[in-house]
Amino acid sequence: MADADEVRIRRKRARKPPNELPSTSDAVDIAMAAAVSGKALPDVARRLLEEQSELIHAQCAELRMRGIGERVRAALWAILALAALAIIGLIALLLVHAARANALIVQSFQVPPALATQGLSGQVVATEVLDKLAEMQGQSESMRAASSYDNNWGDDLKIDIPNTGATADQVWKLLRGWLGKETRISGEVIDTPEGLALTARAGAKPGERFVSKAGNLDELVTKAAELIYRETQPYRYSVYLAQFPERAAEQRALLIGLTRDASPRERKWAFNGLAVDARRDGGFHAALALAHRALAIDPTMHPASGNIFLASADLGHDQEAVDTLAREHTLPVGEEYDADIVAGNLCNEDAMAADATRNPVLLDKAAACFDTSANSFGALAGEARVHASILRHDPGPALAFTQSAGAGSAPGEAEETTARSRLVGELERNSPQDLEAALDAFRGAQAQELLTKSSEAYYRAIDPVMNWPLEARVLLRLGRVDEAAAIIAKTPLDCYNCIRVRGLVEEARGNAPEAQRWFAEAARQAPRLAPAFADWGRLLAQARHYGIAQVKLASAAQLAPNWADPLKYWGDMLVSEGKTDEARDKYDAALKLAPDWADLRRARAAVQGANRG
Repeated sequence: MADADEVRIRRKRARKPPNELPSTSDAVDIAMAAAVSGKALPDVARRLLEEQSELIHAQCAELRMRGIGERVRAALWAILALAALAIIGLIALLLVHAARANALIVQSFQVPPALATQGLSGQVVATEVLDKLAEMQGQSESMRAASSYDNNWGDDLKIDIPNTGATADQVWKLLRGWLGKETRISGEVIDTPEGLALTARAGAKPGERFVSKAGNLDELVTKAAELIYRETQPYRYSVYLAQFPERAAEQRALLIGLTRDASPRERKWAFNGLAVDARRDGGFHAALALAHRALAIDPTMHPASGNIFLASADLGHDQEAVDTLAREHTLPVGEEYDADIVAGNLCNEDAMAADATRNPVLLDKAAACFDTSANSFGALAGEARVHASILRHDPGPALAFTQSAGAGSAPGEAEETTARSRLVGELERNSPQDLEAALDAFRGAQAQELLTKSSEAYYRAIDPVMNWPLEARVLLRLGRVDEAAAIIAKTPLDCYNCIRVRGLVEEARGNAPEAQRWFAEAARQAPRLAPAFADWGRLLAQARHYGIAQVKLASAAQLAPNWADPLKYWGDMLVSEGKTDEARDKYDAALKLAPDWADLRRARAAVQGANRG
């Protein structure tokens, strides 16, 4: 069978024409056909195929190089694009920065040759003016952020030194002058028959001349700097003036003028500044009204809310003060305010409110806040811890405390604070002889403090609310009831703590119905504060009105959960009812809040002894 197939193949091949032409004209295809024909490959076909293979290899290499080149070209274009974007971004940033620039440029002053020969050139005088402005700016600490002023220079205070050529500084000056805001200061110093004179002007405003008969250039520089500060940043200048009590009228006139300013921002800050001044002068009702006018312009204004809190506390309106503080804690702290000063003010107000709310834990937090404060609030930490210890009935820290005069308080204030601390410590310790001496020392410190003219009006106005109720309580402890009644009778009838102490005086007199009336009135004035309810409940318990007394004491315990007194009074009531087990539970709960309270520990020990008996 195989032989027959081979024969057929040979016949077929024999029948094929010997000179059959290829079906294609492509040399490579012809060579490939020859290669697969099974015949010997001609040399020409072999060379052709070899050369074609080399050509394919070369083409592949060229394609690879083209791919690398395309990638390199794309990378270079990308780098160029990024560089262009960076340059455009830098230019845009420069333009934006220039548009937002707000610099103070002090030009070299013109000076007489005699001064120049003494080294007081025009540039030296300009530098002294600039230094004085920087010093005044540093003395103008306010809750208002520097960026909120229309003419806020920040740290951009410069001497204008003329340059030639297209330097980077010149380009920046041109951009800043074109797009931003510059306050240019110029002036001259001349000799006049009246003495040495300095004229200063801010921008295009007319200049003002100051004359020193004694030729005191420092005095003239100070006056020039004050003129510039007043003309360019009037509210900030009013803050600076506040440190000079003798210039109070000047400061007030400036603020009154700002209340008519076209800018709502300037008007609200002016009303707030007037509120601060009114409070400083003992005008607490006026301070409230002015702060409310600021809030009418901006209901979220932090310092206006803080001034309402402070004026309310000064008036003895404890409930209003506490409620205002709660709202203030919810206000946003925007860029208009110095966040550190806002935080310090809130801590200070928390510390002040903690006595009304009877919250020693809040005082602990305030003290920790003061410890980390970056400004003058740090001096208040020790005082806050003293108040916390008194609320826990631990007299030790109060008796050992001494307030140092410094950034936080003037010498007279420091002495009064120290004397007050020792007085409340002795009141808690209950040593009659030492308490009498502490009262005399406190009154002496108060009298000394009133000799300071800058604080006299304020301290005289606050005496009825802050000091007289404390003195009345001390006099009651000393058994001098009539003196206590006389001093508390002079206190206002809308002062919460004053009303409470009136009740304590009537209780000491044995007039329980009148005492209850005062406690009820205090509770009406401050329905969300605990002290009056605790006093009222204790009085009712002593009169064996146990049911209603429990209601009042429970209210006090709920309103002041960190205060031990309502629980102690409740335990005393339960003891008088013969419910010693329940009394022990109340005493134990109170001891967790005031572990060093001597009277509480004795009461707890008595209950324990009764149970054993």
